Amino acid sequence: MRLIERRFSDKEECPNILLANLRTRANVAENLRTMEEIIQIAHEKGANIAIFPELCVTGYVWDDPHDSGDRQVRDLLLEGQNGNVDATIRRIRDSLVDNGHGLEYVFYNNVREKDGNLFNSTFVLHVGLDYRREKYIYDKIFLPPVEQRFFRQGSDRRLTIETKWGRFGFLICYDLCFVELARRYALRDHVDAIVTMAQWRSEAVREYDRMNIMTDHYYGFLWDVMNSSKAAYNQVWSIAANSVGPHEVTGSYCWGGSGFWAPSGMSLVQASNITPELILVHNVDIHGQRLSERDDFDYRIDFNSFYRQMHEAGSCMHHLP
Repeated sequence: MRLIERRFSDKEECPNILLANLRTRANVAENLRTMEEIIQIAHEKGANIAIFPELCVTGYVWDDPHDSGDRQVRDLLLEGQNGNVDATIRRIRDSLVDNGHGLEYVFYNNVREKDGNLFNSTFVLHVGLDYRREKYIYDKIFLPPVEQRFFRQGSDRRLTIETKWGRFGFLICYDLCFVELARRYALRDHVDAIVTMAQWRSEAVREYDRMNIMTDHYYGFLWDVMNSSKAAYNQVWSIAANSVGPHEVTGSYCWGGSGFWAPSGMSLVQASNITPELILVHNVDIHGQRLSERDDFDYRIDFNSFYRQMHEAGSCMHHLP
């Protein structure tokens, strides 16, 4: 798998972050092998944080019109749910270090079973955390229709992780569309970076024929613009890992484009929209760069000065004749 390396700064104390721009399969064993291979690359290349896309163990769900009970999809989800792949997850967790000189964190997303329900969940692996505890798990809140057939909606509970390099918050795919969730991470939780794991599709048509403008990758356009605006609007890092390539069953394409967006909203590096590859960015100044850009242009000062008044002031709709 191709590896792209970039260097953000000369600050060796800042983390090296690896993003996996993967094509996931409807095959648990194959996906787990790929994860372990990437973890080995992360160790060899000196990554401190590795981030995988949504449902990287099972691959994404699908709508099978010939299977009214969705048995094939449910069987796959149950096979790959986190409790059933514990041996691999523990092996990855046990390979981690906590000394600032190697791989310390792995962020990944998988199926979680609880009380007979399945959740689409993000997990944090670190030697000092029990990844099975609720307090370290984020359940996807906003589920598109196809996922509602298989998963239970998560509560409004957000997940933040404090690291030596900064504070991270988490979103999962469709969550990215709901700006208030990212806003709360930024204003209430004071995160430095928001990590998004996704199976974000690319194909949708938008055409404005009189303007001679058309795209058949509208969802891909949204992925790029939403990650950029999430970063700029909240003045935090946006770090996102997405799947890439055709779905093994349906053939629908994921956009890829895993990447890093600075707190300015500018895209620093993105992976392919066509092929699997890894991106490793060295010395990412998560906390320092956010503070630097906020000091240069901190619109939050003005926003916070009247934010509460915006809620308290009476607003009404005027109907004009």
